[in-house]
Amino acid sequence: MKLETLINNKNFEKIEEISHNDLKPFLRREITGNQGWGLMAKIYQGIGFLLVGFALIKAFAPYMTRRDTASLEGFGMGIVFSFTALIVLHELLHAIAYLLVGARKLSVGMNLKKFMFYVQADEKVLSYKQFMFVALAPAVVVAIVSLVGAIIYYGQPLYYFFLVLFGLHGLFCGGDFGLLCFFENRKEDEIYTFDVKSEGKMYFFKKI
Repeated sequence: MKLETLINNKNFEKIEEISHNDLKPFLRREITGNQGWGLMAKIYQGIGFLLVGFALIKAFAPYMTRRDTASLEGFGMGIVFSFTALIVLHELLHAIAYLLVGARKLSVGMNLKKFMFYVQADEKVLSYKQFMFVALAPAVVVAIVSLVGAIIYYGQPLYYFFLVLFGLHGLFCGGDFGLLCFFENRKEDEIYTFDVKSEGKMYFFKKI
């Protein structure tokens, strides 16, 4: 659906208008109490924290017994990579998913004070299914790559790298799950969303 068709059609009405800089309160509101995507986000992040804790304890064992630092170095590499390159890869996966659903005018936004990063597709209207594909792309791809990597490199320093990667990436996916909660909290409505780069805003419309 084209943007003009959506906003000029009397069968659709605007139900939400959010500034990209004010996303966090909006996300907290939508994810609170949600037993679908919200619960899944908590489980995903909870498993991630447990894995990071497990990896840290296990990585320390060789150091305590024989002063071998290789495992700790793998763990540390995972921390550094997660808060640098993984952020870029996360947004790149969003961008690729946007391209696959037909978006072309892509740009990256960020708010370093709030540690927020996002890709927006200017004026590209997305249905719930399309948005779900875009939102979940990084979570699915990184989870698969991390788990496969941990299996392949089990017992080696990179094993800890991939465990940390999986664990910390859950933190970056909270916003994606929160946005999906908006749709899920209104299951009875047919909702569409789009970004307007010049306004720095995200809009949600529903079919009347």
